[in-house]
Amino acid sequence: MQKYKAISILFFLIFFTPQPAGAAVDYRVEQKDTLWGIALRFQKDLQEIINSNPQIENPDLIFPGEMIIIPDHGKKIAIPKMGENENELMRLANEKRRELSLKPLSVDLQLNAEAQKKSSDMMKLQYVSHNSPTYGNPTEMLRNQQISFFTVKENIGAGYKTADEMFAAWMNSSVHRENILNKKATHIGAGYCQGGLHGHYWTIFIVEKNEGG
Repeated sequence: MQKYKAISILFFLIFFTPQPAGAAVDYRVEQKDTLWGIALRFQKDLQEIINSNPQIENPDLIFPGEMIIIPDHGKKIAIPKMGENENELMRLANEKRRELSLKPLSVDLQLNAEAQKKSSDMMKLQYVSHNSPTYGNPTEMLRNQQISFFTVKENIGAGYKTADEMFAAWMNSSVHRENILNKKATHIGAGYCQGGLHGHYWTIFIVEKNEGG
């Protein structure tokens, strides 16, 4: 059967649960580091890193040798296992937001994991829909993992071979573009899966969390 491309529409629901606080660790900035890259590497909230380092006057400008505080939340720090496609989608989203003077979205490891599950589920069960036969709708899916959020918006797609192609398709859709550029959004997670009927499956969750979460 011939492969084809597909994207799906906005999904928007509400759910909230509290999250714990924790300690912090120090990190010495290396060559070519950015706060975005450091947040991605340490699985942390970008805005929390910014808030924890008031000495940084310009978050887009940090220097090798500079010491910054990484909020720990009591969790073990580890390098996330994310592929280039997921990282590129999140980079493109934040690049576009910065162009429009919008706050960048923080990487959320739990959202990444759920987005990966959704893309894999679409690939295995050969569908492109916000309502998963396995996980239900996006709110049900995140709620079942006890992920805290006020709102969740989901962009999905299939058949697009690269992150650039998928992102361009979303930006050419008013609904998907609005999701990515939502002014109240705070966090993002992305998942990519290759194979199946359409060859390539993409998911991003864009959520609004409380200031502490």
